[in-house]
Amino acid sequence: MTANHRILMVQPYRQLVEKAAAAGFQVWSIWDPTLQSEAYLADVAAHSADLLHVDFEDEAALRALVRETALAHDVAHILHLGQEATMLAVVEEAEALGLAVNPVRAVRFLNDKALTRQLLAERGLSPVRTAVAATAGEVPALMEAFGYPAVVKPTRLAGSAAVRLVHGPEDLGAWRGEIDDFGYQGPVVLEEYLEGPEFSVETLSAGGVHQVVGITAKRVTDGPLFVETGQLFPAPLPADTARDVRELVVALLDAAGHRFGPAHTEIILTAAGPRVVESQARLGGDRIPQLIRIATGFDIEAAIFEALAGRDVVPAPAVRSAAISFFQLEPGPITAVGGLDAIGRLGHVHDLNFPYGPGDRLPVTVHSGSRHGFVIVDGSDAEQTEQRAAAAKALLRLTRPDAPAVGRGSAAAMDPAKTLLVLGHLTEPLRIAKSLGLHVILIQHKDRFEPEQAQLADVTFVADFTDWTVVEPLVRAAHQRWPFAAALSLTEPGLEIAGRVNDMFGLGGTSWSAANLLRDKLAMRRHLAVTAPQFAIGAEPLVDRHSMAAFGRAHGYPFVVKPVDLTAGFGIFKVQGPEQLDEVWQRIGAARQTGVDRGSTLYRLDDYLMEEYIPGPEFSVESFSFGGRHVLVAITEKLVDETHFAELGHALPARLEPEQERGVEQAVAAFLDAMGVQDGPGHTELRLSPRGPLIIEGHNRNGGGRIQSLVEAAYGIDLVRYALAWPFGLVDALEQRPTARAAACARGVIGREGTVREVEGVTELRAHPDVIALDLAARPGTVVPATRDNWDRLGMLAVTAADTDKAVLLCEELLATRLTIRMEGEEQS
Repeated sequence: MTANHRILMVQPYRQLVEKAAAAGFQVWSIWDPTLQSEAYLADVAAHSADLLHVDFEDEAALRALVRETALAHDVAHILHLGQEATMLAVVEEAEALGLAVNPVRAVRFLNDKALTRQLLAERGLSPVRTAVAATAGEVPALMEAFGYPAVVKPTRLAGSAAVRLVHGPEDLGAWRGEIDDFGYQGPVVLEEYLEGPEFSVETLSAGGVHQVVGITAKRVTDGPLFVETGQLFPAPLPADTARDVRELVVALLDAAGHRFGPAHTEIILTAAGPRVVESQARLGGDRIPQLIRIATGFDIEAAIFEALAGRDVVPAPAVRSAAISFFQLEPGPITAVGGLDAIGRLGHVHDLNFPYGPGDRLPVTVHSGSRHGFVIVDGSDAEQTEQRAAAAKALLRLTRPDAPAVGRGSAAAMDPAKTLLVLGHLTEPLRIAKSLGLHVILIQHKDRFEPEQAQLADVTFVADFTDWTVVEPLVRAAHQRWPFAAALSLTEPGLEIAGRVNDMFGLGGTSWSAANLLRDKLAMRRHLAVTAPQFAIGAEPLVDRHSMAAFGRAHGYPFVVKPVDLTAGFGIFKVQGPEQLDEVWQRIGAARQTGVDRGSTLYRLDDYLMEEYIPGPEFSVESFSFGGRHVLVAITEKLVDETHFAELGHALPARLEPEQERGVEQAVAAFLDAMGVQDGPGHTELRLSPRGPLIIEGHNRNGGGRIQSLVEAAYGIDLVRYALAWPFGLVDALEQRPTARAAACARGVIGREGTVREVEGVTELRAHPDVIALDLAARPGTVVPATRDNWDRLGMLAVTAADTDKAVLLCEELLATRLTIRMEGEEQS
């Protein structure tokens, strides 16, 4: 392609100069010396015929230097593969000299977000509703006609800078402050908010022929800012979806007139198909070329210069998976950093960057330039790769200024052999721990903190117990001062963190890997399919609407779509047939945007999975593990309504035939073995399908919905006390499954939609001799939504009786006759 082997490159990264030289080119390089260190520019100079300096903000000087250098050295081509800010000016000079590898119009169309949208609309590609404001000051007035929610993005900034989702006029003030900080004066695009997972497509073109090198899955914050937190290559996409994405990107490049070199195009997979977010005539950032090289062996950076020399380049298929994952840490000062050597020693870690040290302050992450460093890893597939990235990041240890702590004055006298670290419990387990004679160190979230907890615990840290970057330095400091013998959490958001603490100090109990398998339902499904396939069902990650259709074709209808790591039946949808795919996809998008809007604020709504629907009655099993030996304590039958995923109640002992009970017991034992559970409570959910017991999900904690109270009433076993006492040898291991001495039932109080006017019968009901407990959140003025999941229940009534039939009947009778909840507008009977 080139007449000689002399080229001029503006803002060439050092590896590009080196690879250009390796391909046989002489390179003249132009850099702004204020943008890189002396050492970095020395590397550029080492592989350049000459390195020339200019102030990139002085456009006239840059243009003059490009023109003079090109003419003086008779270069064959001028390339700009750096940031977009100076690209257009350089390409305009190159085109005027006849030395451009791409026409100016192509660079304009790809790099300018407003022109990209205009081009796509003209060609009928990727329809997205947009409007363009000439300046940021015009945005509020334009937004009134455009409507909320919308995404506002400056057309000439990069790295997600000042890109924001705005839900109303109040959000525009925060956005205006951001854009003013950048000193930005150019146009702003308003776009409809596109819902769906995000990807980028890396391409390499020569002679106007575009080769798709690969598709990368992006991990992006939910908004209002859109900051990329990771990249995974190759993206695990169904073949037909990947084809649609590739065809859209090639059509865009053709329409723009792109002729040569790399392009990086970002895509969102909406319910209506792939939509272009933006594109740039450059390589992808965030070390995507390195991920491609790790996964495929194909060096896209070197291939640019091979193609420039007229040699054929052929991208290679992926044989591995690779990911870059950015640290997402609490902003604020740090006093010490540890764990970097441990991360670097991992064989699957290819690169590590953490540019902060003692005395530094971690910034608030508002764009890609304010992220906190990264780790790059590889794996055999996407699942292993992302697990490795998470585990590597968890080894980072930060020490921060002392966290707020409350003590009762006796902490100095704590006996290490009787000291328990507790993560996020309710108050009652703390009372039980103290009644056992234990010393307690509590880490409690500020939203869950109650003054009585500080009175019960010997030491209380008020901190986010769900964030390992916060917990890790706290527990290290606590263990050094008060060596604890066990760490425990009986609340779902704390289970993985407790596993990390167990691993860190070799405390025994359930490990992080087991807790992680139990919380990540997709990872659990895949692991169970390998280790105990007779109890497993088909499952796949939800990528887009097309993946739902493919799953339905492969596994049949109905099937279930649910969050990977949530509980209480939140955000679960049953897809009855192909006609429901669009509706469910839209509901998933709405759920992702809203997040967890009730129940506990400590849960996050992230990824979804699809799994086969299991017909048959549903049960839960309470178990306790003693050094890897699993004892089934109780089988509970679930009282359900197939129209939603809220559990109506529970009854135990379950009304099963002996052969069915043996099958359940075998399934649960195999499941707990497969997950690696060693000690402590277990709550496993399953259905008795036509082909036998099949696992729904499991947890290394006790069951909710008053199941613990039912177990104690029916079997005389306090599972919370066992969980707290077993690590210290304060209870004997159960040798066999206990025998029921009674039956018990708990039933949810399900309200009608509307507003509560009055509640009657509570005191009398609680005084009933067979009532174990009545929990009731309904008060006059309470707004009751339609029942969707367990968090929509108004309360729970638990009773005991001689057998299960009588317990179920009594529970239903008492709710029907003794408790009255009247709604606004209802007549009193």
